[in-house]
Amino acid sequence: MTSVYLDVAVESIQAYLSRTTDLKGRRGASAWLSDLTDRDELRRRLQENSDGWAAGVSVNDEAGEADGVVPLKLTPGCPPQAVAEAVFSELRGKLPALRMTAAWATADSYVAAHRRMPDRGDDPAAGDDAGHLDSLPAPGDFPLLVSCEQCRADPRVTHRDLHERKQVPMCADCAGRYDDRYRKPGLLTGAVPVSAELRLLDALELTPTNVVETFTDLAEIPGPSRKRNHLATVFADGNAMGALFRDVLATGDDELKRRVSREVSQATRGALLAATRAAMAVGQRPQRVPVIPHVVGGDDLLVSVTADRAWPFVRTYLTAFGERMRRIADEAELRRPSASAGVVFAHHTFPFRRCVELAEQALRHAKQAHHGQTPAVSWLDVNRDGEQRPPGRAAWTLPELTDRADWLTELAEMEQSAKAALERLAGSGGDGSEQVRRARIANQASRLQLAGLRSAGDLLDASGGPDRLVDALSLVRWWQ
Repeated sequence: MTSVYLDVAVESIQAYLSRTTDLKGRRGASAWLSDLTDRDELRRRLQENSDGWAAGVSVNDEAGEADGVVPLKLTPGCPPQAVAEAVFSELRGKLPALRMTAAWATADSYVAAHRRMPDRGDDPAAGDDAGHLDSLPAPGDFPLLVSCEQCRADPRVTHRDLHERKQVPMCADCAGRYDDRYRKPGLLTGAVPVSAELRLLDALELTPTNVVETFTDLAEIPGPSRKRNHLATVFADGNAMGALFRDVLATGDDELKRRVSREVSQATRGALLAATRAAMAVGQRPQRVPVIPHVVGGDDLLVSVTADRAWPFVRTYLTAFGERMRRIADEAELRRPSASAGVVFAHHTFPFRRCVELAEQALRHAKQAHHGQTPAVSWLDVNRDGEQRPPGRAAWTLPELTDRADWLTELAEMEQSAKAALERLAGSGGDGSEQVRRARIANQASRLQLAGLRSAGDLLDASGGPDRLVDALSLVRWWQ
């Protein structure tokens, strides 16, 4: 039976979540987006149909599940543009600063419809049975209005009490984030029935009492490192997912498309759970969860992790995601996708919005360096590197991290003075020829009797020599 398939999605969701300066605001926005786009919540609101626009509209269960995406299925004759505008209005009623987009097409299945949906920028009237629509927030361009103290992006229109801060001036979007949806008030009272964080807590068999309230609290969770003031922002995304779905679409198997979409979402959530358990297993098990998921949808993941637990988290996530996707692909005789990650280490007071931007850049570097053919990681340590990736920094593959784990551990356990000397000798300053740098490293290794470093010589030769040692000395600052 022919139906109209309509996808409504929040654009630039990572940047949107990072508008506010504190964790509470980001948690509030994430919880609202999870709640507003959850399948069960969508069905409930469609059944209520209080505004009358939902007649002939149902949830599209053929699509994958992701926070920030509303997949709908319309009966013939139901106007998709009017429904899209109604969904825009409902989402913006809670979070006014959202940027959204909608695309629709008519077909016998979602697989066929998805191929016909216009891309962004196409004329909404491209055809009678397909179209596209954008929805932007109202511009805050009246210069006499005072800016919101939380985001500084929009004018203030109201006030809210935030713990010890009374009557904080806010824009409408920030106020929506703090109305019952942030941390303990929302989680403990059930005002946030659905969120990525609650799903994770349930899977860990924990409660909201086991989560932190601020980024400062997250950084201070006890761990192997004595530096309890740093966090890692991890941005992960699937490799070759577009090629995977093109292969699925080429089969013409509607049930396979539905199953693969569901399995990708489940792989992301399953890998998040495995990675969080790995992070919690570092050293003595912490009483509070050292991972905060901000975005979990499709093959996308954005989390904050206590810095000294980040590498076990990343390695486990990439491994677990790859294993789950491998089972799916092999069963259906499809190519095997994987995931890559960008990681940014920074002091907990470093702006989260900038962490997200830098993590996205690092993720892009990891994907480009290996053409999305293998799981890879690119990282930036803001304290050591600044906000620009060092020119010689390579993106390391997951097999490299796994194969060199023992060597990296030995390198991490060296005295700080020895690591500083090696980094100086391996660097390209002064006479930076390859031969001279190798001689310096070999001499220092021999003088310090670093057997582990000598045994790693072949690995360094095969993968770039001294530059890889410089990379490794940066990497092991938070290695566990």
